[in-house]
Amino acid sequence: MKKRFLSVLLTLFMVLMMLPTTAYAGTAYCDICGKWVGTTSTYEYKDGGYHWEHVSCAECGTNISNPRSEHNWSGTATCTSGQTCTVCGGTSNPLGHNYESSVTTEPTCTTDGVRTYVCKNDSSHTYTEPIPAAGHNLEKVEKKESSCTEDGYETYWKCNTCKKLFSDAAGTVEISNPTAIKATGHNLEKVEKKDAGCTEAGYEAYWRCQTCKKLFSDEAGTVEIINPIEIKATGHDLKAVKRKEAGCTKDGYEAYWRCQTCKKLFSDEAGTVEIINPTAIKATGHNLEKVEKKDAGCTEDGYETYWRCQTCKKLFSDEAGTVEIINPTAIKATGHNLEKVEKKDAGCTEAGYEAYWKCQTCKKLFSDAAGTVEISNPTAIKATGHNLEKVEKKDAGCTEDGYEAYWKCNTCKKLFSDEAGTVEISNPTAIKATGHNLKKVEKKDATATEEGNSTYWFCDKCNKYFSDAKAETEIKKEDTVLAKLSTVNKKETEASSAKTANATKVTSTTDKTTKSSPKTGDSTDVQLYVILMLVSIGAAAGAGAKRKLKTQR
Repeated sequence: MKKRFLSVLLTLFMVLMMLPTTAYAGTAYCDICGKWVGTTSTYEYKDGGYHWEHVSCAECGTNISNPRSEHNWSGTATCTSGQTCTVCGGTSNPLGHNYESSVTTEPTCTTDGVRTYVCKNDSSHTYTEPIPAAGHNLEKVEKKESSCTEDGYETYWKCNTCKKLFSDAAGTVEISNPTAIKATGHNLEKVEKKDAGCTEAGYEAYWRCQTCKKLFSDEAGTVEIINPIEIKATGHDLKAVKRKEAGCTKDGYEAYWRCQTCKKLFSDEAGTVEIINPTAIKATGHNLEKVEKKDAGCTEDGYETYWRCQTCKKLFSDEAGTVEIINPTAIKATGHNLEKVEKKDAGCTEAGYEAYWKCQTCKKLFSDAAGTVEISNPTAIKATGHNLEKVEKKDAGCTEDGYEAYWKCNTCKKLFSDEAGTVEISNPTAIKATGHNLKKVEKKDATATEEGNSTYWFCDKCNKYFSDAKAETEIKKEDTVLAKLSTVNKKETEASSAKTANATKVTSTTDKTTKSSPKTGDSTDVQLYVILMLVSIGAAAGAGAKRKLKTQR
């Protein structure tokens, strides 16, 4: 046990010996003194990344260890100075200058420019150097002579670099603008207006420059034109002089055309055949026609018989045309014979009219009894329009027709298929009865626990019940229900069903036998007796079985 304890102590001592001396601040194991002692430390700059820590025994002064550690820099490095370590007092290397240049003043043709250098590490470190002036790059611009309206200029030189102008090739005399040579102005002479004739064109007055030969429409020479403004030949201004028929006593003449401009006469509308005088038509004498007497009307006078010359239109009171008159001899008007037409009220679509008066003689209409205000038609009373009320749509049933929605006028009682009352109908638009959608429900026998039902037909549209496939006999749902069976009835029914099934089998066999045997007479009673006998036997067997079952219970 003691050996194991000593072994543990020795192992612990060896582990402590292997730990770095910096594990205990201010103390270390001194091999010279042979014990743990206090220590002193001094620091020495090693390089840009680290410094040495010299750890010594505080008692004997022996150097125990020399670990290195990173600098603890303070301050900011500049182009000319580094950072200072707060532990060893050493300094890092300065950053050094890193200059970048830019042109701060562009050189001109005559003045130097400036290039400035700025240190990227410290913008306060700058210096400049000059950029030499380039000198003018002169190009000669030749002299331009002045014209009537445009100034010219003397020869000059232009610098393609600074764009300045100079009057000399050496570029010593700067000018703001080329030396101008003033425009001379037009030397205009007026050409007078020439009027157009009927067949020859003319022109408006214009002015011509004797120097540049240009033409102008105005005296000031501001509106230049290529050619004088033409005044088109007017062509003859022909005015038709209608044919003048010869009168009864005076000659006439044929139609002709006269030019209002040149006064010439032409026998044709195109003005191609000139004539001196119109072509004459000789006098004809009177051509009299009788105009019969006209009786006077209600408001219009009539007149007596007279004669009218068809040529000169003069009137004569005698057939020989010797007594000329200005107007036919008048017969005075009789006045209206008025009859009142009563007012007619307006309907929905048919207008009515106000009362009016009609003359029985001239048939004219008047709005007043005195016949002073004539009207073309009676004064209308506008139709009132329909007073429509909507009748809602009625859907068709299985057997009863329905109808679409319609509108009924409460005034005239007419029917319409639209809300606006534009489409009249005699009756509402019918929606045909759909007919029953019948589904057959087969007969289901009742049991002791569940009701049954008889065979019936059900319409899933109107939810009605029918006893036949043609839906002629309607019934109630309860009419289809077969009541539940009692327990005794159920057993008897089952037994009866079994007997009936056996009887049916026997009957089938008998029928087959009967059919295969030749008929010697009527066998109906025999078959009935056989069936009854079988049913009796079955009933007796059932009763015996029932008693046996009770005995066993």
